[in-house]
Amino acid sequence: MNRRATVATVAVLAVGAAGLAPALAATGKAKPKPLKGTWSYTDFTPDPTITVMNSAKSLTPHCNGDVPAGPTDVTKHAIKVAGRGTLTVEGTNTGDWAMEVRDAKGNQLTASDGGLPQDQEGVLLPLTKAGTYSVIFCNLTGAPTASAKYTYVYR
Repeated sequence: MNRRATVATVAVLAVGAAGLAPALAATGKAKPKPLKGTWSYTDFTPDPTITVMNSAKSLTPHCNGDVPAGPTDVTKHAIKVAGRGTLTVEGTNTGDWAMEVRDAKGNQLTASDGGLPQDQEGVLLPLTKAGTYSVIFCNLTGAPTASAKYTYVYR
């Protein structure tokens, strides 16, 4: 093979290898898409005795308060994540509500209870492993409905 043909062949192989490297890297395990959505909460049995800032391991029937939940109350939603990331939850409520996040074993990971009744609740929580987590939003003395936007971004 002459010298020009050798240089041309090496150049073509180099360009091909450079183009193949990103393609091979892209076939590696891709990061899952972020999870996003909105949850609706209803709590027709306000309970000013709720204390979400505690670290009680077991959940009582109504967000750690003294008043039992009503049959139509929806105060808990679960999110299942496939790996490490950051959970952000922004509540929209009228009146005094409180929020907490618990792991699958019922351990409280974080909580939000604003200083004033009109404060909106929210959490930003790095999660280190896959699993199912519960976002609990309870009515202390507010309106009977609230909502929360959530985002989970994988790392």
